[in-house]
Amino acid sequence: MSNWLEEAESKKALEEENTSITRRIEQKKEAILQNYQANKALYEGFINHMEDLANRVNELPMEYRETFGKINFRLKESKLNNHLYYLSSSKRIRRRLRKSIFTIFKKYSFKHIRVGYFTVSREMGMVDIELKENLLLRVRMKSNGDDRKTSTRRKKNDHRKDFVFRLELSKISETTSMDIIDWLAFRKKMDKISFFDQKCH
Repeated sequence: MSNWLEEAESKKALEEENTSITRRIEQKKEAILQNYQANKALYEGFINHMEDLANRVNELPMEYRETFGKINFRLKESKLNNHLYYLSSSKRIRRRLRKSIFTIFKKYSFKHIRVGYFTVSREMGMVDIELKENLLLRVRMKSNGDDRKTSTRRKKNDHRKDFVFRLELSKISETTSMDIIDWLAFRKKMDKISFFDQKCH
Protein backbone atom coordinates (compact mmCIF):
# COMPACT_ATOMS: atom_id res chain seq x y z
CA MET A 1 0.00 0.00 0.00
CA SER A 2 1.36 3.40 -0.96
CA ASN A 3 2.16 5.79 1.89
CA TRP A 4 2.26 8.84 -0.39
CA LEU A 5 -0.46 10.54 1.69
CA GLU A 6 1.51 10.29 4.93
CA GLU A 7 4.68 11.43 3.15
CA ALA A 8 2.88 14.42 1.67
CA GLU A 9 1.40 15.36 5.08
CA SER A 10 4.81 15.03 6.75
CA LYS A 11 6.43 17.21 4.08
CA LYS A 12 3.69 19.83 4.47
CA ALA A 13 4.09 19.86 8.27
CA LEU A 14 7.87 20.24 7.95
CA GLU A 15 7.53 23.12 5.49
CA GLU A 16 5.08 24.88 7.82
CA GLU A 17 7.45 24.40 10.76
CA ASN A 18 10.40 25.79 8.78
CA THR A 19 8.30 28.77 7.70
CA SER A 20 7.32 29.40 11.33
CA ILE A 21 10.96 29.26 12.50
CA THR A 22 12.05 31.62 9.72
CA ARG A 23 9.27 34.04 10.63
CA ARG A 24 10.28 34.03 14.32
CA ILE A 25 13.93 34.66 13.42
CA GLU A 26 12.98 37.59 11.19
CA GLN A 27 10.76 39.04 13.93
CA LYS A 28 13.62 38.75 16.42
CA LYS A 29 16.06 40.41 13.99
CA GLU A 30 13.63 43.26 13.42
CA ALA A 31 13.15 43.80 17.17
CA ILE A 32 16.94 43.81 17.69
CA LEU A 33 17.41 46.31 14.85
CA GLN A 34 14.78 48.66 16.32
CA ASN A 35 16.39 48.42 19.76
CA TYR A 36 19.85 49.13 18.33
CA GLN A 37 18.65 52.11 16.32
CA ALA A 38 16.90 53.57 19.37
CA ASN A 39 19.73 52.87 21.83
CA LYS A 40 22.89 52.79 19.71
CA ALA A 41 24.66 55.48 21.72
CA LEU A 42 24.01 53.71 25.04
CA TYR A 43 25.02 50.29 23.75
CA GLU A 44 28.16 51.44 21.95
CA GLY A 45 29.09 53.55 24.97
CA PHE A 46 28.85 50.49 27.21
CA ILE A 47 30.87 48.32 24.80
CA ASN A 48 33.54 51.01 24.36
CA HIS A 49 33.80 51.36 28.13
CA MET A 50 34.25 47.59 28.53
CA GLU A 51 36.97 47.59 25.87
CA ASP A 52 38.70 50.52 27.54
CA LEU A 53 38.67 48.77 30.92
CA ALA A 54 40.06 45.58 29.36
CA ASN A 55 42.85 47.57 27.69
CA ARG A 56 43.68 49.29 30.99
CA VAL A 57 43.95 45.92 32.70
CA ASN A 58 46.16 44.53 29.92
CA GLU A 59 48.54 47.50 30.24
CA LEU A 60 49.18 46.81 33.92
CA PRO A 61 52.51 45.27 34.97
CA MET A 62 52.46 41.47 34.96
CA GLU A 63 52.49 41.34 38.77
CA TYR A 64 48.87 42.53 38.75
CA ARG A 65 47.65 40.10 36.08
CA GLU A 66 49.93 37.11 36.57
CA THR A 67 46.92 34.90 37.35
CA PHE A 68 45.17 35.34 33.98
CA GLY A 69 47.61 37.09 31.64
CA LYS A 70 45.27 39.21 29.50
CA ILE A 71 41.59 39.90 28.95
CA ASN A 72 40.69 39.37 25.29
CA PHE A 73 38.13 41.57 23.53
CA ARG A 74 36.49 40.55 20.24
CA LEU A 75 33.65 41.41 17.86
CA LYS A 76 31.88 38.30 16.58
CA GLU A 77 29.58 37.81 13.60
CA SER A 78 26.00 36.84 14.43
CA LYS A 79 23.13 35.59 12.30
CA LEU A 80 20.80 37.83 14.30
CA ASN A 81 22.90 40.95 13.64
CA ASN A 82 22.78 41.65 17.37
CA HIS A 83 26.23 43.33 17.56
CA LEU A 84 27.85 40.51 19.50
CA TYR A 85 31.02 41.31 21.44
CA TYR A 86 32.80 39.13 23.94
CA LEU A 87 35.55 39.35 26.52
CA SER A 88 37.40 36.30 27.78
CA SER A 89 40.15 35.26 30.16
CA SER A 90 41.61 32.07 31.55
CA LYS A 91 44.05 30.75 34.09
CA ARG A 92 45.76 27.43 34.63
CA ILE A 93 45.42 25.57 37.90
CA ARG A 94 46.44 22.22 39.33
CA ARG A 95 44.00 20.17 41.38
CA ARG A 96 44.09 16.76 42.97
CA LEU A 97 41.73 14.10 41.61
CA ARG A 98 41.45 10.42 42.36
CA LYS A 99 42.52 8.56 39.22
CA SER A 100 40.80 5.38 40.38
CA ILE A 101 39.48 3.88 43.59
CA PHE A 102 42.77 2.03 44.00
CA THR A 103 45.11 4.99 43.72
CA ILE A 104 45.84 8.06 45.81
CA PHE A 105 44.74 11.51 44.71
CA LYS A 106 46.92 12.84 41.93
CA LYS A 107 47.39 16.40 40.69
CA TYR A 108 46.08 17.28 37.23
CA SER A 109 46.25 20.47 35.17
CA PHE A 110 43.06 22.40 34.41
CA LYS A 111 42.23 25.47 32.38
CA HIS A 112 39.72 27.76 34.11
CA ILE A 113 37.88 29.76 31.42
CA ARG A 114 35.61 32.79 31.82
CA VAL A 115 33.75 34.44 28.91
CA GLY A 116 31.29 37.33 28.79
CA TYR A 117 29.05 37.83 25.72
CA PHE A 118 27.26 41.14 25.10
CA THR A 119 24.42 41.59 22.60
CA VAL A 120 21.62 44.00 21.77
CA SER A 121 18.45 42.47 23.19
CA ARG A 122 15.23 41.99 21.25
CA GLU A 123 13.57 43.76 24.19
CA MET A 124 13.58 47.53 23.76
CA GLY A 125 16.11 49.39 25.89
CA MET A 126 17.82 46.23 27.11
CA VAL A 127 21.20 44.52 26.69
CA ASP A 128 21.73 40.78 27.08
CA ILE A 129 24.85 39.69 28.94
CA GLU A 130 25.81 36.01 29.02
CA LEU A 131 28.50 34.92 31.45
CA LYS A 132 30.07 31.48 31.00
CA GLU A 133 32.55 29.72 33.21
CA ASN A 134 34.12 26.28 32.89
CA LEU A 135 36.97 24.21 34.27
CA LEU A 136 38.54 22.00 31.60
CA LEU A 137 40.88 19.10 32.27
CA ARG A 138 44.00 19.35 30.14
CA VAL A 139 44.68 16.04 28.36
CA ARG A 140 48.21 15.02 27.39
CA MET A 141 48.86 12.91 24.33
CA LYS A 142 51.00 9.79 24.72
CA SER A 143 53.68 8.99 22.17
CA ASN A 144 51.36 6.39 20.63
CA GLY A 145 48.64 9.02 20.12
CA ASP A 146 46.32 7.85 22.91
CA ASP A 147 44.82 10.38 25.28
CA ARG A 148 45.84 10.31 28.88
CA LYS A 149 42.52 10.35 30.70
CA THR A 150 41.36 10.23 34.27
CA SER A 151 38.70 8.04 35.77
CA THR A 152 36.64 10.19 38.09
CA ARG A 153 33.14 10.17 39.52
CA ARG A 154 32.74 13.89 38.91
CA LYS A 155 30.00 14.89 36.50
CA LYS A 156 31.19 16.23 33.17
CA ASN A 157 29.75 19.72 33.73
CA ASP A 158 30.31 20.02 37.48
CA HIS A 159 32.20 23.27 37.09
CA ARG A 160 30.24 24.75 34.20
CA LYS A 161 28.21 27.90 34.80
CA ASP A 162 26.18 29.65 32.14
CA PHE A 163 23.78 32.51 32.94
CA VAL A 164 22.05 35.15 30.83
CA PHE A 165 21.25 38.55 32.30
CA ARG A 166 18.99 41.19 30.76
CA LEU A 167 19.84 44.70 31.95
CA GLU A 168 18.46 48.14 31.19
CA LEU A 169 21.01 50.04 29.10
CA SER A 170 20.10 53.33 30.76
CA LYS A 171 20.87 51.88 34.21
CA ILE A 172 24.24 50.31 33.47
CA SER A 173 26.77 51.90 35.80
CA GLU A 174 30.48 51.89 36.54
CA THR A 175 29.76 49.16 39.09
CA THR A 176 28.23 46.94 36.39
CA SER A 177 31.29 47.24 34.15
CA MET A 178 33.82 46.86 36.97
CA ASP A 179 32.04 43.78 38.32
CA ILE A 180 32.46 42.09 34.92
CA ILE A 181 36.13 43.08 34.73
CA ASP A 182 36.74 41.92 38.32
CA TRP A 183 35.14 38.57 37.43
CA LEU A 184 37.25 38.20 34.28
CA ALA A 185 40.36 39.05 36.30
CA PHE A 186 39.45 36.30 38.81
CA ARG A 187 39.01 38.87 41.57
CA LYS A 188 35.30 38.12 42.06
CA LYS A 189 33.04 35.08 41.88
CA MET A 190 30.07 35.15 39.53
CA ASP A 191 27.46 35.02 42.29
CA LYS A 192 29.02 38.13 43.88
CA ILE A 193 28.38 40.27 40.80
CA SER A 194 25.95 43.11 41.62
CA PHE A 195 23.39 42.12 38.95
CA PHE A 196 23.50 38.38 39.57
CA ASP A 197 19.91 38.35 40.88
CA GLN A 198 18.73 39.60 37.45
CA LYS A 199 19.65 36.39 35.61
CA CYS A 200 17.13 35.08 33.09
CA HIS A 201 17.95 31.40 33.72
